[in-house]
Amino acid sequence: MKLYESRDIRNVVVVGHGNAGKTTLSEAILFKKKLISRMGKVEDGSTVSDYQPEEREKSISIGLSLIPFEHDGIKVNYIDVPGYPDFIAEALSGIRAGDNGLIVINAAAGVEIQTKRYWDYLEKRNKPRAFFINKVDVEGIEFSKIVDKIKETFGSKAFPVIIPIMDGKTVTGVYNLFSDKEPPDGVAFNVPELKKELVEIAAEGDDALLEKYLGGEGLTTEEIKQSLKGSFGRGEFFPILAGSALSLLGVDELIDFIADYMVSPDFFGTVKGRDPKGDKEEERKISVDDNFAAFVFKTVSDPYVGKLSFIKVYSGVLSSNSVAYNSSKGASEKISQLLFVRGSEQIPAEKIVAGDMGIITKLSATQTNDTLSDKNMPIVFSKIVFPTPMLSRAMRPKSKADEDRMSIGLSKIIDEDSTIIVTKNVETNEQIISGVGETHLSIIIGKLKKRYNVDIELTTPKVPYRETITGKMKVEGKYKKQTGGHGQYGHCWLEVEPLPRGKEFEFLNKIFGGSIPKQYVPAVEKGVREAMSHGIIAGYPVVDIRVTVVDGSYHPVDSSEMAFKVAGSMALKKALEQCNPIILEPIEKLEIVVDEQYMGEVIGDINSKRGKVLGMKSDNGKQIIEALVPLSEILSYSNDLNSITQGTAAFARQHSHYEPAHPKVTEKIIQSSKIEEKE
Repeated sequence: MKLYESRDIRNVVVVGHGNAGKTTLSEAILFKKKLISRMGKVEDGSTVSDYQPEEREKSISIGLSLIPFEHDGIKVNYIDVPGYPDFIAEALSGIRAGDNGLIVINAAAGVEIQTKRYWDYLEKRNKPRAFFINKVDVEGIEFSKIVDKIKETFGSKAFPVIIPIMDGKTVTGVYNLFSDKEPPDGVAFNVPELKKELVEIAAEGDDALLEKYLGGEGLTTEEIKQSLKGSFGRGEFFPILAGSALSLLGVDELIDFIADYMVSPDFFGTVKGRDPKGDKEEERKISVDDNFAAFVFKTVSDPYVGKLSFIKVYSGVLSSNSVAYNSSKGASEKISQLLFVRGSEQIPAEKIVAGDMGIITKLSATQTNDTLSDKNMPIVFSKIVFPTPMLSRAMRPKSKADEDRMSIGLSKIIDEDSTIIVTKNVETNEQIISGVGETHLSIIIGKLKKRYNVDIELTTPKVPYRETITGKMKVEGKYKKQTGGHGQYGHCWLEVEPLPRGKEFEFLNKIFGGSIPKQYVPAVEKGVREAMSHGIIAGYPVVDIRVTVVDGSYHPVDSSEMAFKVAGSMALKKALEQCNPIILEPIEKLEIVVDEQYMGEVIGDINSKRGKVLGMKSDNGKQIIEALVPLSEILSYSNDLNSITQGTAAFARQHSHYEPAHPKVTEKIIQSSKIEEKE
């Protein structure tokens, strides 16, 4: 693949709701450009972009795929990203790398939930946006109604430029509004009126052209084109194109539009970052003439090549067999091999120039979100902000061999996927994996099995309940044992009482007159603490109690630290039985960001989970609900919230406090603990 100058490159991230046809569209483009001899099918697992084994097995896109092609002296980096919300991290990586956004809409479904989400992501990053309404040849489609809905949802700057030609109710082709050709019969719109509006949009995008237009002079085709391109790049014009990827309708027109009207990387002039110390803002010109700087937007662990780092070069030139400086980590990296990729196909490259993207193999310290630069002129670009994974499951390796291999496989998968977090819950002794959703986690477990031969079972994590007491009592603990030589003797009286919630534990010494020598009092406390680790209701740790040692006795020969430790433990266990013990359950504080239309359902769901709404407020057109909910009720809250809000809501949670469990909940906890003991 030859080297292209920045002005001749188009980086396009292609987004849309699941089943909009993005992957089929990439196949249609590759077929049109004669890069494949026949179009693959998603359901057959034969497409260029869905090349991972998991994608072929599930028949959905789960990873970002880079598909470059060339057209009329222009190189297009077509970035195909998943539409399924569980793989939003891949889409965010693609949006960061792309300079233009193409939003694919399924004509049969119209503007869907994920369509809006992707628009918001693109808008936040100030990416120029266009729409491709796919599957317009499906019977019963009313193109004008979809256009009206797009305008209603995204504003009047959305404008149809490629429109269907109808023969009755059948779509027979598309008409290009940029064309000078006369429109045929059956065009779904008033073409002269649309062309007039298009000229007005072009005139409004340039003061000199506007003056010329208002003066009654006509605008040339080239003037209109250049002005519309500028308006598109500035986010003042959102073209709507029509077609059908499956029947290749409108695909040529889309390719022409990408090459002619989408912006090159250097359209934006410069890219901003900071110096590695974070003290001052830095800037790079998007040009081969400035110092080298690149951003790593994705990492893949290839079973044959090893670690692959997907980069976008913002400035300068990166050459193979050179050295780059990781300014995020402060480490130098040897650049051995560079690649361009088309799906799984790897094409060796000598250089990657400003504005282009490709792959560096086998970097050691570099990860996703790192910046590579010239060591003498370092810069760090802002990181992609990935969503916090909110669905957690406990991992249980099926064998000792699986356990040994698990950490190696997980570390490589975490390198690839920044929305996977693995932690160890010391209290429940569980390995916890957190991801975006059930499908996301099932894909990760599938990768562990296929790539690293690790068999893992996912289960719902245990809830870290607590036990405490509600009564106050004075109890005796006496440990006396005679064995032949020295015996064992420890004897203490303890006062045990509840503390306010969250105070954990207090131990006081009120021994007077030496009934227990000072050196044995710490042993009593140690015995008490050990007994607290295992409550008497269901075996959960005991909290929020005060223990005061008030009296006791000792034997000058037989007493020992061990004996007083046992005595302390015996006394506390007696107190736990007699002081009206109860179960405490953890309460989480939720902050839920939701569209107003779903507020009623979300609040109803919180109430059904024994939750309590604390308050609500508005922020940037969204509603924020704050609530307290028992942890046991929200172990799968990510799934529940997505189901209620069609994937449009987000939430954050943090531990708030413990409070007494309801008697019915306590009953269930006791039954579960009995079952676990038997197992």
